[in-house]
Amino acid sequence: MKTWLLRCALSSLALSAPALAQDEDDPYAYPDEEPANDASDSYDGVRPKVDEADDFRRVSEQEYDDGEDGFKPLSGLDDPNLGVAMEFITGALFLDSPRGRAAETRLGLGVRATWEYGRILDNESLREALWADVRWTFGGTSDGTDFIQGKTHLHYFTIAPAYELKLGKSDFGFFAQAGGGIAYTSSTITIDTVETKVSGSKPLLQYGVGFRGRPRLTSSGNFRLAFRLEAMGYRRGYHNDFFLGGSLGTAF
Repeated sequence: MKTWLLRCALSSLALSAPALAQDEDDPYAYPDEEPANDASDSYDGVRPKVDEADDFRRVSEQEYDDGEDGFKPLSGLDDPNLGVAMEFITGALFLDSPRGRAAETRLGLGVRATWEYGRILDNESLREALWADVRWTFGGTSDGTDFIQGKTHLHYFTIAPAYELKLGKSDFGFFAQAGGGIAYTSSTITIDTVETKVSGSKPLLQYGVGFRGRPRLTSSGNFRLAFRLEAMGYRRGYHNDFFLGGSLGTAF
C-alpha cells in the first residue's frame, strides 16, 4: 500500500511541473505549435507617413503622348443648371431730343435671352461670371398738332457679353456689359390725312452696368428667378439714348 501511494505522489509532481511553468493567462503551448506573432507590434510601431493625394496629383499632371484622354476636370458635372434665362424688360427710356432738350423720357419695353457661356470653360471662377445677352428693346415718341403729327418708333437689337463680379458664393453680383447691334427707326409723318413713312437703320453700341440675381425657387432642381437692375446706354450715330430700369424672368 505504501509503495502504491508513493508512486501516485511522484506521478502527480511530474505532471504538475509543466503546468506551473506557464502563466495563468497564457494559452497552453503544444510542442509542435509555433508561437504566434504579436499583432500588437504593427500598431505600437510608428507607421510611415503616406501622401494619399500623391497618386491623384500625379495623374492630374501627367501628359499623354498617345492621344488618350488624361485627367479631366469634373467641375460642373454636379451642377444641374443650364445657364439659360428669359426675361422681360421694362423701364424709363431717355431719348436724345432733336429739339435741343436734355432728353425725352418714354416707356421702354423689351425682352432678352441670356446664356452663361462661361459654363463651357474648365475654369471654375468663370462659370457664372461670363455670360451674354441677345436683347430687343423698344421705345417710341410722338409730337405735333391736329394738322401735322410725327411718330417715331425705335427698336434696339443687340448682342452684348458681360462680366459679373459675384458676391461670394451667393447668387447675386454686379456686372459690366458692352456690345453692339443695330438700331432700327421707323417714322410716320401725317399732314392732314396724308401719311409719309420713313425708316432706316444704324449701327448701335450698347454699354452699361447693373446688378443681377438668380435665387433658387425650389429646394431641388434648377428652376430659378432671374432679375436685374441696370443702367444702359445706346449710342446710335450722334445720338445717345439711355435706359434705366430692370427685368424679371426665369432661369434654368
